[in-house]
Parts: sequence; structure tokens; C-alpha cells
Amino acid sequence: MNLNEFFSSLNGRFIDVDGAGSATNKNQCVDLVKAYCNRVFGVPLASMNGYGDAWEYYDNFSKKTSLTPYFTKIAYTKGMQFKAGDIVAWNKSINKAGAGHIAVATGKYTSTTVETFDQNFPSGSPCKYVTHNYNLINGVLRPKDQSKVTGGASSSDKPLAGTGAYPAPAVWNNGSTKEAVYYESTLSTELGSLAAKEAAKCYSKAGNAYLVVYNLDGTSKHKAGFVEYAGGVSKAPPESKTWKNGSTAEVVYADTAKKTKVGSLNPNETAYGLGNIDGMYLVLYKVDGKAQYKCGFVDYNGGL
Repeated sequence: MNLNEFFSSLNGRFIDVDGAGSATNKNQCVDLVKAYCNRVFGVPLASMNGYGDAWEYYDNFSKKTSLTPYFTKIAYTKGMQFKAGDIVAWNKSINKAGAGHIAVATGKYTSTTVETFDQNFPSGSPCKYVTHNYNLINGVLRPKDQSKVTGGASSSDKPLAGTGAYPAPAVWNNGSTKEAVYYESTLSTELGSLAAKEAAKCYSKAGNAYLVVYNLDGTSKHKAGFVEYAGGVSKAPPESKTWKNGSTAEVVYADTAKKTKVGSLNPNETAYGLGNIDGMYLVLYKVDGKAQYKCGFVDYNGGL
């Protein structure tokens, strides 16, 4: 079961994973998180016996030995990029009982809010989507294996569309030789190259090609294209936003300086929105009538 299947299976329902104790400790936020760990990652429910108050999952994470092999603890900082599947943990003072709160991130967030899938928020509520501000968030427990969250999308030939979040780019580092950069994911038409040991940022993957963004020599602008070399990237980011064109064709450029045109997007065509760079929008889109993808920068925001 992947993340979206998990959400769909419980949306609007109550879940009590242990069936123990009084009515006051049934259908809690931790029941939802235990079910998530069990159904998506295969953590045995019995191994989580005694994993009670929500605040403990973050504050005492090192003691939650059933979960530590599957998650990495990350403290909240301003501007944090929440990933779909993150377990979001709040400070114990968020409620009068001092139990804290815990939920699962959907991947949708803004500069002031984050959407999560919760149970018992507010008290007595079934599993549902909730939009929170960042007040009293301690941090997240991030899955180490993102393929469990996406159902394999992190290693597929295209990103996970419509998560509502730009990807957090992975660091790409070139080896000891020059690396060619291409227009298309088939790696057939050369666009430029990356120098030995040069660094870039990987935003996605299409087929066997890694989509990277790197500095445009001699300027403060950036260029995008596909490379064959993995550059130390074990799993390319799967997230994206949905970019949709307006009623006119949109020119796609290889660089934010608009020096090189690589193609265009048809009226009303959709693409994967991967980021806002130098005031332009990085998109990944399928070539008409072909199996390969192109990438580049557009002016139009496409609803992002």
C-alpha cells in the first residue's frame, strides 16, 4: 500500500489499531500513525505497543527502535519543505492534555500552512485532511525509502504529479570527466556540458535521464537539461506541481537568460511544475507523439 492508497482507505473513517483500553484512548492521532507505519512500511503493530503520547515520537525518537530504521528525524526550520509521507510532530503544549499531536503530511504546503492527514483533530474527529499553520511544530520523521510512499514513483520514468509541492532538489556531483547535457530524455541531442567535478541540482528523472539545473557560465542565470550520469543521486525527487498552459502557445527555454529555445507547449497543455528559478518556471513535459520528455523554463506561471 502506498501513501495515497492509505489516505483513501481511511478518509472519513475512524481507526483504532489496538482496541485496548477505555473509550478515551480510542481513535487517537497515534492510531493513525501506527496504521501508517504498519500498512505502508510493514512495521509490526505489536512492536509499537507502548508508543503512546504523540510528542514522544519526535522528542524520544531514538527510543522508538521499531521506527528508527524507517525514518530520519528532522527539526522544523522556517522555509522547511514538507514531503508527502513525512510524519509531522507537534509540541506537547498544543493541547491541554499535554499529549501533543502527530499526523502524516500530504506534500501540500505554503509559506504559512501545511496540509496533513489527521485523526482526532479537533478532538473526536475521524481521519481527514487538515490544514495547519506552523505553530508548535517540532519537526518531522521523514521516510528513508521514498518508494514506499510513492509506490515506486521515485524510480519510475516520470515524477509524481499533483502532489502540490515542488521537489526538494537532490545534490548532483559530476565525476572526473566532462558530462554531456541533452535536450531530451532520450539523450540524443546535445545541449551543453558540465565540467569535471561540477555540481548541479537534480529535480527529477525521466527514463534513465536525470533532469539537472546548473549555473549558466559567466552569469547569475541557470540552465536545465538531461544527463546520463547519476552524479551520486540514488533516487530522484518524485514530487511536482501541475502546470497548465493558457490559450496560447508557450515558448520553452533551456536557460533563464532565454538564450536558447528548446521547444514550446501547446495551448491548454499540462506539464510537471518543478520549481521557480530566477523568476521563471521549470517544467518537464512529454514531446508530442513521442515517448521522450523535454524540460526547460517558461514565463507563464501555469496556475502555480
